[in-house]
Amino acid sequence: MSEEGQVRRSISIRLIRHAESCNNQVYRDARRLFRGGTADFDLQGWLKYVDDRRSADPGISDIGAIQAKKLSEYLKTHLSNQASRPVRFVVSPMRRTIETILPTLVALNQSNDGSASTNGSKGAACNVMINGFYFESEGCHVRESVEPGMNANEINASLLHPVGVTNASFVGFQSGEENGWYAHGTGCETRPESEER
Repeated sequence: MSEEGQVRRSISIRLIRHAESCNNQVYRDARRLFRGGTADFDLQGWLKYVDDRRSADPGISDIGAIQAKKLSEYLKTHLSNQASRPVRFVVSPMRRTIETILPTLVALNQSNDGSASTNGSKGAACNVMINGFYFESEGCHVRESVEPGMNANEINASLLHPVGVTNASFVGFQSGEENGWYAHGTGCETRPESEER
């Protein structure tokens, strides 16, 4: 086929960092409560506060929820008018990343009459791939204690299905999608292991 007869396709990729996590809120609160950055800083109080409240796989904070909503408002406008269908999302299996993109998935899957479209239908607005290789360096742990992270069923049941996202695919779960995304972990992932992944 000549160049004139070829259809040109352009691909637009947007990389989005997750909204503020509950762990970020814990550190912010600890800084305020234990006078971080001052001569009166209470290091022991700060460490205990953080250790007691930090999560291996946190969701998003109240501020994070506002950020996710604003992201959704921005992306819905731009992706509804400028992207072909279906819009494809590749998302980390970490709770905070999924919670960050959920408002956008819901907004894009709304039909013109305001009711949710069926994600499995031919005309679905978006496809979602949860990629088990995309997670924070060091893995999923609290105080050096490894946690497996959520598996595909848990992600579907607690995050995706309740908002109508029913067609997510799962790849890169190293111990199988029936196990958590970090079930293969034996400790904190090292920097070389992270770079290899």
